[in-house]
Amino acid sequence: MTSNFREKQWKIATRIPFTSDYFLKINPGSKLKKNDLFSEEFGTYYLELGSGWGEVAVSLAKDNPNTGFVLMEKKPDRLRKTIRDLKEYDIKNVKLLSVNFNWFLEEIFEPGIFDEILLNFPDPWPKRRHHKHRTLNPRFLDTVHTLLKNGGRFHFATDYGPYARKGIRLFRNDPRYKPVNTEFSLQRANFPISHFEREKREAGSRIYYLDRIKVNN
Repeated sequence: MTSNFREKQWKIATRIPFTSDYFLKINPGSKLKKNDLFSEEFGTYYLELGSGWGEVAVSLAKDNPNTGFVLMEKKPDRLRKTIRDLKEYDIKNVKLLSVNFNWFLEEIFEPGIFDEILLNFPDPWPKRRHHKHRTLNPRFLDTVHTLLKNGGRFHFATDYGPYARKGIRLFRNDPRYKPVNTEFSLQRANFPISHFEREKREAGSRIYYLDRIKVNN
């Protein structure tokens, strides 16, 4: 891949669709450090990948004022809705990145700055010929491991059974992670539910939760 193509890809992936103080600014070749994320220091830091309409993060941020939340979402309508809710509740501990995290996640943050990373309901790409597009893969787990602090946690949810089983196999073969309790769960206690998850549950879908801890280096 040429440097010119990579630069063009970066510009596309990081283009901010509108102006807001909630957006973090990033530059190619310069990774964000913990003190770049917020003007004040928080006790813990949380990254949500593909935050959707923001309902999960908004709820978590209201209940956890000592945690700084960074949300990565590319779709402008979802970002606008999230920002409206953040303003409505006067939430100060959330920042947004309008970035396609599947392209540049490993190039944006300094290692070891997050206590938790959440990936809720990524596209399962059910057709075999599309499996290569799935987010959950060995390279992605390398990146998550790099971004998490030692003892940090990664949370994954899907309503597609084959994707969940693939994830379980990936984690079994990766000694850098261990289950929080069990290999998977069908419930996630004391955690906000997104509109998407609520619709899936009401339709009778089974939800699989895979929660892992980064094993100390």
